[in-house]
Amino acid sequence: MDTDALLSWYRQSRRTMPWREEVSPYRTLVSELMLQQTRVETVIPYFERFMRSFPTEVALAEAPLERVLEHWSGLGYYSRARNLHAAARKVMELGGFPKTVAGLLELPGVGPYTAGAIASIALGLDAPLVDGNVERVLCRHDARAEDPVRIKKELWERATTLLPKGQASDFNQGLMELGATICTPSSPRCLFCPIRSTCRGHDAPERYPQKAPRAAVPEARACALLVRDGEKILMARRPLSGLLAGLWEPPMANGEEPQASVGTRLGVQLRVQRPVGEVLHVFTHLRLTTLVFEAELAGTPETGGYLELRWVPEAEVDSLALSTLARKLLQAHAAKAKPRKRRVPRDPELPS
Repeated sequence: MDTDALLSWYRQSRRTMPWREEVSPYRTLVSELMLQQTRVETVIPYFERFMRSFPTEVALAEAPLERVLEHWSGLGYYSRARNLHAAARKVMELGGFPKTVAGLLELPGVGPYTAGAIASIALGLDAPLVDGNVERVLCRHDARAEDPVRIKKELWERATTLLPKGQASDFNQGLMELGATICTPSSPRCLFCPIRSTCRGHDAPERYPQKAPRAAVPEARACALLVRDGEKILMARRPLSGLLAGLWEPPMANGEEPQASVGTRLGVQLRVQRPVGEVLHVFTHLRLTTLVFEAELAGTPETGGYLELRWVPEAEVDSLALSTLARKLLQAHAAKAKPRKRRVPRDPELPS
């Protein structure tokens, strides 16, 4: 590989990103966790807002988890936020960021790629890294058609061999930038590639690599309730473990009939007023279709496995730590809701 050409191209053509303008182990950790399975364009405003609220690992470690989740709301894959919070607290226990790849791997949520990114970009260590973009670049450059999952160890060894000493930061970022902007999964722009002269796969780049077909994603159905009390909406907070842990949502449960699903979960009888619509949300492991209903509660609800139920002013709902699914459910309601003057009596036992 023509590493000099790659380094020159990266230094002249790299995109402007806030985490590149001011580099530190903390900022690199935050940006890399946010960028996992999320596009750069989506991450930038989240990163900037996150840095305003939690400018250092100390500020993040001292913040309550719910506030961190509020700042992550809409980014998805919320285990990243919980791991980031836990990692900041671990760094405080250690008295600062570890100075080796092995030490970085001890932080919650930090795997080989993230450790390599922090080590090379923020600490200046000669450490390789391999993410999806780097896998694709290396496979095409060497004309390897194997599924990257099956040759992951070899790809890491290859990245280590290519690493120019003392220039790991720009080299690693150059490989990732190349995969994100030139050597893209489809329609790669090989004519503009700085390492085309040494690439063995440029004549048929889309042949490399050949990933194994994905297994079919199972489907499920659920019901969600929109329960109003004047200008307030009943919201429920999920448990601190499992899917969407610690996030808020309208009360919901598996099943297609609201009384049998959500009513049973909350231990109350429902007066279902009208269907609002249905929402499709695709997780990595599940396609979930949720039927949304307006309803009233006839009695005092139980938490039903939720951490808590709360009446939240409609104007303040967006400030909660909401999952993308919860936002879709609320938007479906807003799209069809009509002004209602009648006030539904609120159970005084539920907090406001």
